Amino acid sequence: MIAHVDMDCFFVALERLKDPSLKGKPVAVGVDPEIGRSVVTSASYEARKFGVRSAMPMAVAIRRCPELVVVPTDFDLYNHYHFKVKEIFQSFSPMVEMTSIDEGYIDLSGTERLWGGPMETGERIRWTVKQMTQLDCTVGMARTKLTAKIASSEAKPNGLLWVPMETEAYFLAPLPVKVIPGVGAKTATLLKSFGLEQVGQIAAAGELLMESTLGTTGRWLWYASMGKYESELLPEWERKSISKETTFRTDTTDPQYITAVLHMLTEKVCWRLRKEQKAARTVSVKLRYEDFDTIDRSRTLSQPESRDPSLFSVAKELMFSAITRRVGIRLIGVGLSNLIGSGRQTNLFDEGEWIKGWHRLEAIDKARSRFGFNAVLAGEAIRLAKKR
Repeated sequence: MIAHVDMDCFFVALERLKDPSLKGKPVAVGVDPEIGRSVVTSASYEARKFGVRSAMPMAVAIRRCPELVVVPTDFDLYNHYHFKVKEIFQSFSPMVEMTSIDEGYIDLSGTERLWGGPMETGERIRWTVKQMTQLDCTVGMARTKLTAKIASSEAKPNGLLWVPMETEAYFLAPLPVKVIPGVGAKTATLLKSFGLEQVGQIAAAGELLMESTLGTTGRWLWYASMGKYESELLPEWERKSISKETTFRTDTTDPQYITAVLHMLTEKVCWRLRKEQKAARTVSVKLRYEDFDTIDRSRTLSQPESRDPSLFSVAKELMFSAITRRVGIRLIGVGLSNLIGSGRQTNLFDEGEWIKGWHRLEAIDKARSRFGFNAVLAGEAIRLAKKR
C-alpha cells in the first residue's frame, strides 16, 4: 500500500500561520508585478475561484482577481516545514520519497500491525500532520504510486481516498485522461483525436491497439488506465540529484549580478547536499535567454565534493562557457547529481586546509539552520545584500 500525501496550498497555508488575517481572503504567493516580473507560486482556493493558478503571470492573476492579496515568498520558512513534514512521514515508514517541497509518497507495506488498515492509517497521517504543523493535507491510498497520486488529486482539499486493490480500473474509468500524471495538453488533444477522452476508454482500447498506435507511450497509458503501472519508490537516501534555479525579475547581462546569484544558488544546493550527508560527482548549470533559448552544461569531477567553493568554481566556469550571446538572460540554475556518501579521501599535504574550510562551512550551516539561510552570505553572494 502506497500513500501519496499532498499538503494543501502549502505556501499560502504557511503565510496564513504567520498572518492569520489572510484567512478567507484570495491570496497569491509571489512577487508584486510592480517590483518585477513574477509568476504565481501558489494560490489559495479563494483565488482559484477567479481562475488564478500556479505559474500564471502575477499581472494576469491580479486582473482576474482585483482583490488578490500578493504575499512575497519565504523559502526559508517553506523549507523548514518541508523537513518537519518529511520527519512525520518517516515516523510512519522508513520508505519515504519526497517528490517536491510539499508532497511525497510513503510505502506502508507491512505496517498494518502498527497503524491499522488503509483508512485508519490515512487518518492517522492527516491527524499527525495537523497536530505537528497546524497544516492540512490530502492523502491518496492505493497499490501503486500513480493511482495514489490520482486519488489524492480527487480527494482535495483536506481529504482521504483509498482505492482498494483490484478496483483501480473502476475508480479510474470515468475520469478525464488529463488526470494521469504526465498527460499534458498536447497528449490529451492527441488522445481526443482518437476518441479517447476518459481513462476507461483507454483501458477498453486494449494494450495491443494502444501500443500499435502510440508506441511505448500507448503501452504506458494502457497500464496507467488499468491501475497497473508500477514505478519504484525512491527513498530520500536514493535521491539522484539536487538542483535550484531562479528567474530574474528583469532580463540581465550584468556578469557580477549573474555570478552573485549563481553563488547563492550553489550555496543552497550545497547546503541541502550536506544536510543529507552526500557529495556530488557531477555539476550542471542551466541558462535561459530572454528569447527562451535554453543551454545546459555539465561536468563530472574526478572525486565527489560537497564544499561550496569547489563546486561553485566549476559551476561558474560552466555558466560563462554557456554565455555565447549578447542577449539578456532570463533564468539560471545549478544542479548536483551522481550523488554518493559524503566521505572523502584527502591529500596529506592539503588536509589541514581542507579541514579548516570544512569547519567554516559547518559553522555557516549551523547558523543557517538556526536563523535561516539568508542569515549568512558568503563569497560572491555578498553582492546581493546591496540589492535587498
